[in-house]
Amino acid sequence: MTKVKTSIALDDDLLKWVDSQIEKKRFANRTHAIEYALQQLKDGEDVESGKQKVHFRYAEQPYEGSVVAEKPSKK
Repeated sequence: MTKVKTSIALDDDLLKWVDSQIEKKRFANRTHAIEYALQQLKDGEDVESGKQKVHFRYAEQPYEGSVVAEKPSKK
């Protein structure tokens, strides 16, 4: 699998948390942490229905231009 170098911007507190997880040996490095998180989101997709199983908290005030999943309706 070919890897492509990219750049992302993260909230300072989130990056500090990632770095703390690296220090605890949960992840080898920042790339490993981001790849793990994205793979978890990808694996959470329901391929048959095309719907996504949401494994993250909902942003009360999302950043401008960001995409946020809608809260599931209570039935």
